[in-house]
Amino acid sequence: MELLDLDEDSLMEIFSYFSFDDLLMLSAVCGRFLQLCQRHLRKIRHFELDYRAIAGCENYEQRLGNIFRSLGPSMEAFRLSAGYIMDEKLKQTIVDNLSRYCTSLRHLTINYTILTELHLRPLAVLLRTLVSLDLGRCDLTDASLGEFLQSQSTLQLRTLAIPGNPHLSGAFFANWTNCPVLEQLDLSYCYSLNVDMMEEFLEHAKRLAAVDATGSLWLQRNKDIFHKEGRSITMGTELPELTYFKSG
Repeated sequence: MELLDLDEDSLMEIFSYFSFDDLLMLSAVCGRFLQLCQRHLRKIRHFELDYRAIAGCENYEQRLGNIFRSLGPSMEAFRLSAGYIMDEKLKQTIVDNLSRYCTSLRHLTINYTILTELHLRPLAVLLRTLVSLDLGRCDLTDASLGEFLQSQSTLQLRTLAIPGNPHLSGAFFANWTNCPVLEQLDLSYCYSLNVDMMEEFLEHAKRLAAVDATGSLWLQRNKDIFHKEGRSITMGTELPELTYFKSG
């Protein structure tokens, strides 16, 4: 008897002993192996990419393609904490794979990675399903962030975290009206942020209940903006904490 003569349940049991990397390699053997590997890999719903391990691979484009093809359709949460000196080609490959395969993503975290409009535009398609988004310390600008947030007619976002982006003045709030269910907004350590620019935005974000503007140079003189028209917005946020499977 050959391996492929075994029934489906027996093969699934055998494949359950293989590691993440083993399953990725076996998925390239044949169509049946691909199906078996994907059934195991798609049990991983929360995934953190170790970009350092990927950067050390000669064929990282193929490896990333295998990872996202296998995990992407069922992935609910993705996290990447990279570095400001991250290779641009590698970064763009990750972004393109995210936007292509992760069509049901609900939580996205990208930290310590410079993101320009070239990266945000492909990622905009993910806003159709995201309920929480964390782009902390990504060197964001008002122009690129504003275009990104307004790219979809209505957002499902309940939590938006953009801490540690010192170039944001708050101009991205202009004309931002597609956020009806937003509940938490983390703007901490955005030192240039002028909270006065949020006034029109607050009229549309009816469910916003918590804001963290720690470090804003304008906060102390304009804190009353969060208590107009009988609203009481808490100063401080509680971001969702998820457990991730980590692998390169």
